[in-house]
Amino acid sequence: MTAHHPAEARAVALAGRLRGLASGAREIDEAGVAVRGALPEWLRGDLLLNGPALWDLPGGSYAHWFDGLAMLHRVRIAPGGASYRSRFLRSRDYLESIESGRPAYGGFGSPEPQPWWQRLRQLRQPRVTDNGAVVMSRVDGRWVAQTETPLLTEFDPDTLATVGRFAFDDHEPLHLMAAHGITETDGTWWNVGAEFGPHCSYKVFRVRPGSRRREVLARIPVGKPGYLHAFALTPEHVLVWEPALRAHMFRFMFSGSPYMDKFGWEPEGGSRIHRVSRADGGVQTWAVPPMMAFHAVQAWEDGQDTVLDLCTWGDGIFEALRLDRLRAGRPTGLPMEVLRYRLAPGAGAASPQRLAEGAELPVVHGSRWGRQRARLAWCAGVDPAGQAPMFDRTLKLDLDARAVAGSWQRPEGAVQMEPLMVDRPGSQDEEDGVLLVPTLADGDAGTQLAVLDPASMQCLATLELPQVVPFGFHAAWNGPA
Repeated sequence: MTAHHPAEARAVALAGRLRGLASGAREIDEAGVAVRGALPEWLRGDLLLNGPALWDLPGGSYAHWFDGLAMLHRVRIAPGGASYRSRFLRSRDYLESIESGRPAYGGFGSPEPQPWWQRLRQLRQPRVTDNGAVVMSRVDGRWVAQTETPLLTEFDPDTLATVGRFAFDDHEPLHLMAAHGITETDGTWWNVGAEFGPHCSYKVFRVRPGSRRREVLARIPVGKPGYLHAFALTPEHVLVWEPALRAHMFRFMFSGSPYMDKFGWEPEGGSRIHRVSRADGGVQTWAVPPMMAFHAVQAWEDGQDTVLDLCTWGDGIFEALRLDRLRAGRPTGLPMEVLRYRLAPGAGAASPQRLAEGAELPVVHGSRWGRQRARLAWCAGVDPAGQAPMFDRTLKLDLDARAVAGSWQRPEGAVQMEPLMVDRPGSQDEEDGVLLVPTLADGDAGTQLAVLDPASMQCLATLELPQVVPFGFHAAWNGPA
């Protein structure tokens, strides 16, 4: 095993499970992974993890969990055993920040270091970060890492080497773009972006296989775009939710303040859900009570109605996830609810139905996502007493019964991040697969990857990774060809 770090991080003392918020992760060329327990024979492929990993540089630090410079990780499961590899994403932001020894770009909770007079010269095309520390997806058959800006960075899923900027073959102006693009089985990549100006709009678009041109299906006029992180898809519609966290145009155009400070909580305006027809781009809109949502659990068609399940928050979530708060072990203290919205044609408004509490980072079986209704979902869960600083359990939700159908926690107590569902190849049963859950307890030498049975919520095996993988957000599975 060869391990190295391209730049010495400024040391920040963190102990126990909170080491997942430290800047100590190293690039590892290839390392064997000890496996305890029995892996399913059919489980073959690569788990890809992405997330912030370097928050503290010699000349300055980032202020928010979301801001750390991105690192990619690959856990390969093969007949001969398992192995691990890691690489920093060589984005433009990363290269300039490493060279200068301090943050070179503004981030989610970190101010823009560029002087105001330089920002004024770039009003038509403000510079934004390309630190793709949130999601990995495939566009035109290429793997890309991305955040909430329109800039994608391509990488090699085998070596994790950065290939370079992924360029679109069009000039469609976008200022924001959802981190969670959705790739369908035929290779079509869908996403939603926002354009600012005298007349702001959301743009729903797709990129077909063999193309890099963004085809805009619909333009949705809005007074103030809401915070944009994800959207949902059904075979007939694209669903875009408009949170009560709304963009302040003046701050986006002229202010060097952190990204999160460019949004304001405006509950008096409520929230909206827009439904876009995939057939003709027609838009229908429903008013809903004020909310904030990062992720959809699922969406499906029920006759003429469309149903959307969201993991929702109220005001204050951005501030609660500041790095100093998390490193101090302070819980968010904010309610988390899974809400169901039934969008009936002609209704004009939708009242939410509560399905569960204390759940985020949801996943459903691949045969259901974007295709048909799921009864079951799995999520990262929080301590109901509100004492744990981060997610500390994996939950199984029965969405029809509106109940927790099972849970799993490590006996030692640990941070447990997003569960990734890996379907057994060809399966249609919602529980036929495994859940892969990165965990970190106080006494662990490195991150432990739990392999769970979705049906029983029992741990089948544990993979002991050779270092602490910093707490990230999302994973992807790259199965054998």
